[in-house]
Amino acid sequence: MTPDHRTLAALAREVEEGDPIAWGEVALDRETVYQMIASQITEVFARYEAQRVPEERQMVIALATVVKLTVENFVLHQRLMRGE
Repeated sequence: MTPDHRTLAALAREVEEGDPIAWGEVALDRETVYQMIASQITEVFARYEAQRVPEERQMVIALATVVKLTVENFVLHQRLMRGE
């Protein structure tokens, strides 16, 4: 069962406490960003549930999504470090 987006955002904020995000000059409100992203991700996984994708398959999809987002973040960070 996919958690609601508020729960997902709250859990993600807790994770950030251990690995802070450099919000710096981001012109968006932290809470708004968490709620927006969590809502989008919740919608994606709700579709998988509606399609009756088995839970173990949903976990693989979730982990693959985390890897993709982490790689994207890594590449962006590398580009920022080079001043691009």
